[in-house]
Amino acid sequence: MIGIGIDTGGTCTDAVIFDTKSHEVLSQSKTLTTKQDLKIGILTALSGLDQDLARDAAYISLSTTLATNACVEHKGGRAKLVFIGVNPAAVKKMGSEYGLPPMGDIYFMQGDAGQEDSQQPDWKKFEEDIEKDFLEYDSVAIVQMNPKYNDGQYEIKAEKMIKKKLGLPCVRGYDLYQELNVQKRGATALLNARLLPVMEDFFDSIERSLTELGLDLPIVIVKSDGSIMSREFAMSRPVETLLCGPAASIIGAMELSKYQDALIVDMGGTTSDVAMVKDGIPVTSESGISIGEWKTMVKGVSIDTFALGGDSAVKYKRGQLYLDNRRCVPLCMAASQYPKMRKALKTLVLMDRPFDYPAHEFFMLVNSPANLDKYTPSERKFIKALENGPLIYRDAAAAIGTSPHILNMKRLEDEGTVIRIGMTPTDVMHVYGDYAEFDSEVSELGAAYLATATKAAPQEVCREIYDLTKCRLYSNLVRIFMKYETGRDLNLQECEDLEKLTAYTFRHAGQSLADFAIRPGFITASKLIGIGAPTKIFLKDVAELLGTEADFPQDGKVANAIGAAMGNISTECIVKIEPYKGIKSSYLTYVISGGHETFSLPDYDDALVEAKKTARQGAIERAHQQGAVGEVEVEIEVKENTYQRNKYASAEIIETLVIAKAVSEKE
Repeated sequence: MIGIGIDTGGTCTDAVIFDTKSHEVLSQSKTLTTKQDLKIGILTALSGLDQDLARDAAYISLSTTLATNACVEHKGGRAKLVFIGVNPAAVKKMGSEYGLPPMGDIYFMQGDAGQEDSQQPDWKKFEEDIEKDFLEYDSVAIVQMNPKYNDGQYEIKAEKMIKKKLGLPCVRGYDLYQELNVQKRGATALLNARLLPVMEDFFDSIERSLTELGLDLPIVIVKSDGSIMSREFAMSRPVETLLCGPAASIIGAMELSKYQDALIVDMGGTTSDVAMVKDGIPVTSESGISIGEWKTMVKGVSIDTFALGGDSAVKYKRGQLYLDNRRCVPLCMAASQYPKMRKALKTLVLMDRPFDYPAHEFFMLVNSPANLDKYTPSERKFIKALENGPLIYRDAAAAIGTSPHILNMKRLEDEGTVIRIGMTPTDVMHVYGDYAEFDSEVSELGAAYLATATKAAPQEVCREIYDLTKCRLYSNLVRIFMKYETGRDLNLQECEDLEKLTAYTFRHAGQSLADFAIRPGFITASKLIGIGAPTKIFLKDVAELLGTEADFPQDGKVANAIGAAMGNISTECIVKIEPYKGIKSSYLTYVISGGHETFSLPDYDDALVEAKKTARQGAIERAHQQGAVGEVEVEIEVKENTYQRNKYASAEIIETLVIAKAVSEKE
């Protein structure tokens, strides 16, 4: 089968035509992601493919980091969270740990279906409050306490009332996940609601691009666990795409590499993503994905993401270079679009003097906000000044009548309205000739200014930037190996101590030992797989320092798009059996939850039979919802959790989990 895979990343958009039977890349294309209008970059990437082969494709499969970035950067639609039967005091105490909004932004109602004496929700008051408290929102997330006891009926009723009054799209927490942690369900449902417009814009860009090329193809997208789902399913559950891009990269790397047990390292423009593969299967996160402040119930591959990429900003302080955690646009890349930048940089270099502010950096307008009223006069003036193109730091400050020493446009940068252009590892690649897609002369000018600022030769500056990049990669890989070995994340103090140790080790590697000297080191037997355009430049030396080998697959630079094209539909349904003895009854029954309805049976063996049927049917239904056609293979696993009061007593069942996993080919 021939399929098209396309990945829209933070820096580049990649596309491939892939034969899933012969495992061959038949055509590939790469271009810059156009954040102001995603369709431009997507259409350019698709147009770069062999169009005759594209017409033979059976489907198009997508991966993207849009949901991930929106989550980290707190972007997306305005969504209101409704909690039913949830204790406000508990949310006030713990809510921030899950990424929940401030208390004033959450609507609380009484009504816990799990409590026999619980007060019913005040539906009359809720109906009155809808038109007062929900008008400014784009969507609503509704989550009730103990929904399994009434099959989420409170959520369903609240949704009907909101849609009748305002017509807003609603996300029901119990419809997404059935786990107990109500605050985690709340965070997941709220994030899903916020991502609805993000995914709608993405699919709209894809559809318009396909229409323009005359291609009529089924659209699927990668889930966070590496399987795929239909466009329709993703539109209702965009939260499932949180690790869409990294998951696709892992699937692509496994397809391309000779190693079955390895650490996969994917370095992009902004971040590096690292995942472990054992016996050809990615290690997954059973407790749910955590990104930034958000803790969710989304199951996915276990990925460690840290700030390091080809576009990491190079800064200096007191004459010392360092890598910032933020991305900036490389000088070489921006100057290819705005040639006037070269003259401004030449003037700066000819001055032959350092400044205590980043004089070599430029500011560039990413998008002009529709509503300028929320900005200060200085911010509005700054936005206006950048409409004709980027301005070097000094000129940008002068445009709003302030000194470059106190220029502060952090809010505009944080929200993505404005971005900086500066020196990056990508610029050093252009100086060295490791990568020469853009304007290398401007990169050399950037290195020349940093040489003045640090009182070093330009060649030393470039070497130091490469070393800083390798050192951060080395330090983080050591941290990740330690996490897998110990089974826990290092705390902040441990991370700081490890960073100092790995920096010392990296700086002294290969040096001869003087009398009484000692050299620490870290060695691993695990292989490394490097994908992503900049990875090969930096990972090879790091692998040698770790005493191991690194594989750099031939088509690794488009592994994410290959992974998107490779995915199959995979889903699971978990049904829970719990013993229950009511307050007014002495009879023990077994409650079965996780299907369409919660019900109970008096006999455990009968309950187990029904739970297996329910789980199987649920897995098949979800597979079809995600786009499966025809026969679906289902495997069932039973996990019994028991408790033994003492060595003489019989084991008692606390709960039983029946897990049905379904796998199917995409349509």
